[in-house]
Amino acid sequence: MSWCVLAATASNSFNIISLAHRNCPLTTIIFFFRRRYEKGHWDAVIIKYKETELLDEASMISIESRALFDRVRHQLKERHLSSKIEQGVPIQWLPCHAIDLHKEGELKAHVDSVRFSGDIVSGLSLVSPSIMRLIPDDGTCESDQDKTNETSGGWVDLYLPPRSLYVLSGPGRYLYSHQLLPTGAVFKESDDSDKNAITIHRDHRLSVIFRDTK
Repeated sequence: MSWCVLAATASNSFNIISLAHRNCPLTTIIFFFRRRYEKGHWDAVIIKYKETELLDEASMISIESRALFDRVRHQLKERHLSSKIEQGVPIQWLPCHAIDLHKEGELKAHVDSVRFSGDIVSGLSLVSPSIMRLIPDDGTCESDQDKTNETSGGWVDLYLPPRSLYVLSGPGRYLYSHQLLPTGAVFKESDDSDKNAITIHRDHRLSVIFRDTK
């Protein structure tokens, strides 16, 4: 699948956190992960992880982190929800989820539930680089969690370095599954060239997930 098809629906914003503030979310979120990694989620999508829902940001994270999260939400509204704003539709957000994925953990192919969340799934990537793969979803994600190389419809890989923000919206939100590739995976800017290829050596990965309400 070519980049041009999904250019507006699966995008990266690099270095949304400045170097000066790169540890800001870590120092306030890391406290909530002082427990063992979970072996698996009820839906079998994620393995070896820790998760917390930031229900009350005012009491759970620092002022600096709240300012950063507000900055992320503002960018998401301006760049991806402008049509709703022009129509006068109020934008509301679900509580952020902070997820710590073990270096040997897995995030398998899935489409985020549309039961509660809205048009955007966005993630702030911290600590460790990774590759997110988007594959056209044929409705079998729940029963086929191990598909990493679909050839019939192609796929799109997103390189997610620390301090980057990915955004899934439109077709990229609803019609494509997404997953994280394991350590050792290689990101290429084009299919036919090894120039500037990046091999991922993933440590544990911390991410903060932003979703608007339905």
